[in-house]
Amino acid sequence: MRVGNLCGRNEELRHLAQLVRRAEAGEGGSLELIGEPGLGKTALLTAVRADAAGFGFAGIDAAPTEKALSFSGLSQLLTPLVSRLDRIPPALADIVGCDFSNSTGKSDTESAFSIGSAVTAVLVEAAREQPLLCCVDDAQWLDAESREALLFAARRVTGQPIALILATSSPEANGLSSVRLAPLGEGASRALLAEQVPEGLPEDLADQMIALASGNPLALVELAGSLTAGQRAGTAPPPAALPARSRFRARLRERFAGLSSDARRLVRLVVAGEEIEVSTVMRAATEAGIALEALAEATGSGLIADNGEVLAAPSELVRSCLYADDPLAERHATHRLLAELLDDPLRALTHRAAISARPNRELAGELDRAAAGARRSRDHASSSRAYHLAADLTPDPNVKALRLLNASRDYWLTGAARQSRTLLRRVRPLTADATVRGLADLLRGEIELRDGAPAAGHRSLLDAAAALAGPDRQLALTALMRAGEASCAAGDYAGFCEIARLAGALGAPGQPPLPHLMLDYFDGLSATLRERHEQAREPLRRVMALGAELSGCSAKTWASIAALVAGDDERAAELAAAGVNAALADGSSTLTPWALELLATASVRLDRHGPAMSAAGDGLRFAKAAGQHNCVINHLTLLALVAALQGDKETTMRRLDSAAEEAAERGLAPRRAMGTWALACLDLNEDRPADALAKLRTVARSANPVVRVMATPQLVEAAARCGERDVAARTVETFDAWARATRDPAQLALSLRCQALLADDDEEAHELFGDALRLHRDADRPFERAKTELFYGERLRRARKPLAAREHLRQAWQIFQSYEAAYWADRARAELRAAGETVETGEPAAIAGLTPQQAHISRLVAEGATNKEIAAQLFLSPRTVDHHLRNIFAKLGIRSRVELTAIVK
Repeated sequence: MRVGNLCGRNEELRHLAQLVRRAEAGEGGSLELIGEPGLGKTALLTAVRADAAGFGFAGIDAAPTEKALSFSGLSQLLTPLVSRLDRIPPALADIVGCDFSNSTGKSDTESAFSIGSAVTAVLVEAAREQPLLCCVDDAQWLDAESREALLFAARRVTGQPIALILATSSPEANGLSSVRLAPLGEGASRALLAEQVPEGLPEDLADQMIALASGNPLALVELAGSLTAGQRAGTAPPPAALPARSRFRARLRERFAGLSSDARRLVRLVVAGEEIEVSTVMRAATEAGIALEALAEATGSGLIADNGEVLAAPSELVRSCLYADDPLAERHATHRLLAELLDDPLRALTHRAAISARPNRELAGELDRAAAGARRSRDHASSSRAYHLAADLTPDPNVKALRLLNASRDYWLTGAARQSRTLLRRVRPLTADATVRGLADLLRGEIELRDGAPAAGHRSLLDAAAALAGPDRQLALTALMRAGEASCAAGDYAGFCEIARLAGALGAPGQPPLPHLMLDYFDGLSATLRERHEQAREPLRRVMALGAELSGCSAKTWASIAALVAGDDERAAELAAAGVNAALADGSSTLTPWALELLATASVRLDRHGPAMSAAGDGLRFAKAAGQHNCVINHLTLLALVAALQGDKETTMRRLDSAAEEAAERGLAPRRAMGTWALACLDLNEDRPADALAKLRTVARSANPVVRVMATPQLVEAAARCGERDVAARTVETFDAWARATRDPAQLALSLRCQALLADDDEEAHELFGDALRLHRDADRPFERAKTELFYGERLRRARKPLAAREHLRQAWQIFQSYEAAYWADRARAELRAAGETVETGEPAAIAGLTPQQAHISRLVAEGATNKEIAAQLFLSPRTVDHHLRNIFAKLGIRSRVELTAIVK
């Protein structure tokens, strides 16, 4: 689109732009734009009209007042068009003359057909000299006759220079292509709010406005326009609903007023109850003398949604508007009825609280006790709401702060990060209690770590550790562990070592096992970050041992990280899986995505691509449900990495595109590094080793030790393939020191392979490759073993030992096929053929007569490689490649690379 960006509507703009471009090329069509009021249909129609420069235009905004007037919509739409035509189709003569009657004397079916055909003819004729854009806004208000005729025409303008767009909030099955508008996401909502209030707003106010608007851009704009000076400054309460003069709220008010008295009372019950079982509504209806037939009318209005056993407002926006418009007496009567009818004591208490005067110490105490019971049963949705209400009714500031803290914790456990943050901001001003403030900072830091900016979480967690060091050393150490994780997530590894120093000061004789685990963890990781691998070995092994013994997800997941750093990937996977199980058993929804991330990472290291994708896929779902967007990014990046390792470019790019933008905005350094690593793998797959090397050198400088170690084999491969062996020498020394400290055969095998790739002498390389393969056979890492077999086979073939090469290349090919790693299997197969072994390839018959080397060069030419690039990949000189090409052209009877590409493809 050649217009300004509409926040969060890039995909919809793209669809509309494609329709305009097709119409411009004479191959247009129709599109239905579907969305609830306020989602931006009118703004999109305005944007598409601005984009359609040089188009003729016909458009109307349908009005409910004319819905009963036959052909009123067609009359308004077509009159300007037919006024420019030499002839008016007879079927339209009365319509455009504003006689809204069927005067043709034909049957209804014949009239519909002839009128629809005439409308199509008018549109086609109007588009004869220039393309035509035809837009109908609020098409749900069209009279039936106009709608039927326009739909008839819409199905027949395909292939004409016409773009016909119907925008509606009430879609029907009509066979048209459609684009459905979803509510804006949080990022787009924030961007729109920033446009409306450039000077900025207090963070809690912005959060509440975004939550209230429920992704509706019109609502957000109206909320922003209604703010008072006090609200902007943060000194007045935020708005509880859209302003009374709101257009959106007026539409809801009109819809509500149009219902019968009984249907309105049912809507009030659902709005007051927020989520209420159908059985409760039926009991309430019987108690209040409401006809149950009105339930169908109420749900049909769109003001309440029937979700099976439960009724609710379709969004918080709709609920808040209807609740605000409800007269106070009606509202209180509804709450009293629900309080009397509900069997659940906690829910009955919430309705009593809704109509209670503030403060109410006794009712606040009842709610607090009920919330504690709900928390014990892990009903955090109920406990968070009850603690919140209890806090609002509490007069004592210290008690209020504690109840707000409890509500925040339980909101976070339900995935409501925004609500949790909002309440946490109210805690600090209410109390000077160091423990309560420290716990609030600990929770705030955890939320930022999982769903915000890790650097901000790092600061909060350090504050929490300082506040909790006196009253609870174990909690203070927990805060430092999270601070260390946040520091690494932000790429600040020196900061991690400083946190380790602070943790050491909290150590004391006779501590329980968990603090010992945390202190050993800091010792082991900080030593690793300083490349003191032998010094790190014993503390990391103690962490693994304690993690296996202790219960709880955190201990086991920390132990899994220690195992990865120590190079014991099998143990890392076992501990991570135990951490996942512990989180699920404890109902720890906030920790499950983290444990699954470690399980996926360990599975990647073990060449278990299927389990890695399964763990990352589960982690992605858990992270979305828990509202942990940083963890969503982590799992998407891991999924992208697995795809890249297998050579699947399309999947890799799709997953990286989903993760990259948010990762950059949130400052997630290791995720950026892992994404860069995945892109480097694609570069290697596409024979761009210099590009891969540049990316991997960035990874080596910026990534945490786990990612840096994992990426080293690709860095060495890239360096060897583009002749930059000296560049990788220092990295291999570091990797070898780490591998020797781990004493793990898998890591030692990779180190030997790296050294073999950099070896200048064939005999030295032969010895190193042989030792690597012997270790691979003990390590059970099939994919990495296959790569070593391939690299060794390539080296042997270049050394003119094709018979020895074939043995290794055949092993590699078979393993890559079992992994369905198409790129690697193709590469091994090409090398096998170049080594003289006949392999079924499915190649075109035209090149079947070429030598293996010539066929390989032909395929590379077809992929767009230059002679220089082919020479680098096949370890030949450009002159030799040119010689092979001349022979290929002669054999195939062709004269150019273009002809060769056509034959191969």
